[in-house]
This record gives sequence, C-alpha cells and structure tokens, in this order.
Amino acid sequence: MKKKKKNLWKTLLLCAALTVTSCVTPVMAAQADDAESSTPEEPAKPESYEWEIQSNKIPGWPQGPKVVAETAILMDIDSGSILYAKGIDEKRAPASTTKIMTAMLAIEQVPFDTQITFTDEVNNIEADSTHIGIKPGETLTMKDSAYAILLASANEVSSGVAEYIGGTVQAFVDSMNQRAKDLGCENTHFVNANGLYHEDHYTTARDLAMISCAAFQNETFREIIKTPYYIVPTTNITNETRWLNNHHKMVLPDKPEYYEGCLGGKTGYTEKAGNTLVTYAERDGMRLVCVVLADINEHYNDTKALFDYGFQNFQKVVPESETFSAAKDDTLGAKLAEQGILAPVLQDSSLVIPKEPKETLSFQTALEEDNTLLITYRYGETVLGSSSLPATDEILASAKELGIRKEEVKQGNMTFPQKSEESQTDITPDSSKETSSSPKGLVHDMAETFRELPSWKYPALLFITAAMIFYIVTLCVRIRRSHKRRKKNKKRKKGEF
Repeated sequence: MKKKKKNLWKTLLLCAALTVTSCVTPVMAAQADDAESSTPEEPAKPESYEWEIQSNKIPGWPQGPKVVAETAILMDIDSGSILYAKGIDEKRAPASTTKIMTAMLAIEQVPFDTQITFTDEVNNIEADSTHIGIKPGETLTMKDSAYAILLASANEVSSGVAEYIGGTVQAFVDSMNQRAKDLGCENTHFVNANGLYHEDHYTTARDLAMISCAAFQNETFREIIKTPYYIVPTTNITNETRWLNNHHKMVLPDKPEYYEGCLGGKTGYTEKAGNTLVTYAERDGMRLVCVVLADINEHYNDTKALFDYGFQNFQKVVPESETFSAAKDDTLGAKLAEQGILAPVLQDSSLVIPKEPKETLSFQTALEEDNTLLITYRYGETVLGSSSLPATDEILASAKELGIRKEEVKQGNMTFPQKSEESQTDITPDSSKETSSSPKGLVHDMAETFRELPSWKYPALLFITAAMIFYIVTLCVRIRRSHKRRKKNKKRKKGEF
C-alpha cells in the first residue's frame, strides 16, 4: 500500500514537472526569438549632427542631409557654386588634408626627376605619426615624394620637401599662407607642411574647398590622388622597395566605402582634429568637391550622403536666354539680350542649379567703373554666380541710350559670399538681413548668436528666467514688508506724541 502511494506521488510530481516545462519552454523560446530578431540600437549621434545647415535656409533650395561632421561643404569645382553649407566659415584643424596645399606647391615648383636628399628634419615629427621611414641623408625623387605625401600621408616627407623648396620649413609655410590668401581664403593659417596639430594651424571648410579646387586644376595632382598604390624603388640607404597604398577608401573598388565616380582626395586624422576628408567625384559632367571637418568616424558616410545629395538634386546648365531672363529692373540686360550681345558670354558660362527649380532664374547686368559688364545670375533672390566681359562700344552706346551710368556693383549683406579673383558666387539672398547698426539688425544678430549656441542653451535660459522671477518676487516681498514696517513706525511715533 505504501509502495503504491509512493508511486502515485512520483507520478503526480512528474506530471507537474512536465506541465511547468511545457509552459516555460515556449516563453523561453519566444524570448530567444525576440533576442535574435531584435537589432542592436544605433549609437547616439553627437550634438553636431543637429547643428544648423546654412544652405537649407535658401528659399526653394533642395534640403540637404544631416551629417555628423561639425563643418561641411559641397562645391562645384568648375563654377565654385556652393551646393551644401554647414558651418563653412568656422575654423577647424585640417590634419593631413593640409598636404593638398603642400603637394600643390611642390608639384608646381619642382620637376619630377629632381633628386631630394633629406636632412635631420625628417626626425622632427611625432613618433607615432604617419611616415614611411625616411632617414637623414636618404634621397628620393620629387615623384616619389609627391606620391608619399598624397597617398601614404608621410609627415617626414612633407617636412623634408618643404625644407628643400623653401630653404627652411618656415619659409615654405609662409608661401603656403600667401597662396591661401591669393586664392581668397580668409580664415586659414598654416604652421607646418604636414598637418600635425597646432592650435594656430587651422582652416575652414570653404577655404579648404577653394584650395582643393585650385589643386585639382593640376593634371599631375589629379593623376596621383586616384592611384591605388605606388612603389618607391630602393634608395641610397634603403635596399627594400616601399609599397605606398592610397589611404582614401572611396577611390578603391575593393573597399566597401568605394563610391562610383570618385576621383580621389586626401584623408586626415589627429586626436584633436578628429577625422577630416577631402573628396572629388564626377557624374553626368558635374565635378564636385566635398570637405568634412571635425568628423567622428562618419567621414566616409557623411561624404557619400553629400555626394548623393548633390548628384541627385542638381544639374549643370549653360545660362541661355531661354532659361535665364533679365531681371525686371534690368533694362540694359534686356536690351543687350534682345540684340544678342550677351549670347557669347552666356554660352561660355556654366552654372549648377536644382534639377527641379522652384524659383525664377534671372540675370542682372551692371556696368562697372573699369568698363566691364558684370552679369550676376540668380535663383530667386539667391546669387548663383557671375561672369564678365569687356564693355564694347555697342554696350556703352546702349547704356548711354538708356541713361545708365557706370557704377560699381552693389553687393547685399551676404551670409557666406563665395569670393574668388575673377568672380563672386553666393547662395544666399542679397539683402536678407538688416544691418547690425540698426535696432532690428542688433536683435537679429542676437537671435542668430543664440541659435548657434549648443542645445544646453534652453535649460540654461529656463534656469536664468526662473532665477530672475524668483529674485523679482523676493524683491517685491521685501519692498512690501519694508513699506509696512515704515507705516508701523510712523504710527508708533504718533502714539508717543
């Protein structure tokens, strides 16, 4: 009997165990399925991802993508038109993209077969920085040096070439700064030829784009930056060849970062500068340069997003009279267009405009003091670019007939005008702001400054407002108490008398 009871209890316990297992197993399986199907959360974007994109404020302009880079620009190489702008005049460290200027000057000044013997200057770099192991007394050709600078980003070769050309590195750096000024760069200052960090070594996205466009005009430079690899032969000191790989992944077909139409560029990185990247690309006859500065591991993704934005939303056109008409108040332009005088200069110009224009396309002529006719092209109220031609007798006669005098071109208050030696290209309205000297302008400037502050500005403003209200309430209470105290004192004094 006892044995039967024990067997009964065992049977009941076994059934209970099976029941619990059957209930728990599906739950565990479901949890496992959820764990497998769930995707890991993307890392949080840095604050710079939400920073203002200047070009998105232009009426009718295609809205550009958000990027992690603190500053970025997308520029048409041929016309200088700015398609995308984010903090383009804010100073940042360029890191090794500095070598674009170094290589450009070196290629221009030194023949490729020149033998360069390096000095102890090759040792004046940070120990863990990029180099190819050049030793004092070692000799390379200028060709080998140019590939080492642009492909392998060799810091010691950059400094050695700078010393060879300038006599001293400082003299060469001075020529770098002078060339930057000649190109119209207003916020660039170089301290060295390799881009190693220094607080006084800086540029902007706009300035670096202009330098990059100038370098791109050199056929030798273009050939080097698109080369996948280069082999430096043995030297007077090193018996082994050096294999130099192109650091820019977007030009290499075997890399996942490869971008169709990429023409090369230059990479850069230091701990304080972050990732910097200059990239050239061409599609459908449109050649663009993209610059991203102070990026955090997203420099290739940001560059790809900006190129996709540019090629998908813009097109290169010739400003023909069928698409561009004279502005309403431009009687001279209308007359010259009707006479066919402007046709040659219009056909020789090229502009980049949105593929689906939402604003009117027009041009405005102005007769300058030096007998030059300046033609400014606009997208709505936004300046796209300009071209000029000598004012012929026929043009001057038409201007005289219309009673138009020679005058200097009047420029509006631009947010980020694109300046160059021969033309001025802007992508912002001519007169969208009041002057800073007026009350409205002062308020506008204060508002713009507030918008540029980081995201903590709102809680800070809330805290300051609350503190002000608390102070005012406290002050009112104290004044009221003081007033009551004075009344009591007066009554007390009356009672005494």
